[in-house]
Amino acid sequence: MRVYEVIFIIRPDVPEAEVDSLVEQMQQGVTGAGGEVAKLEKWGKRPLAYQVAGQREGIYVFFEVNGTGDTLRELERRLKVTESVIKMLSVRVDEERTRLAKLRHRREHRAARRQHKPHSSASGSAEASART
Repeated sequence: MRVYEVIFIIRPDVPEAEVDSLVEQMQQGVTGAGGEVAKLEKWGKRPLAYQVAGQREGIYVFFEVNGTGDTLRELERRLKVTESVIKMLSVRVDEERTRLAKLRHRREHRAARRQHKPHSSASGSAEASART
């Protein structure tokens, strides 16, 4: 399964109950398409970087979705046809996380090798000072 991060912005004039209902519908859409919402965060009302659909602020919602490409396509389709959603972005993150984990492991391995390696310069300077 692939991991995607999806952020969508809802119009700021939408009541909180409607926002909760919309988020629940999107979660059901993901599970109905064979995926799962691993993480859900409501970031609340924030200003937009630029005006979108006549709005200067919006309600941000973050999903971390585990699923296939079809799962993501279904979620994106639902978000596009929902009138209260003014902007959305989805990014596949599993490959990047795997790459970063490999780099972290390699860095830790090198650090461990450096700690176990005896320093020949330290013993050489001790012998030199003992001679004088």
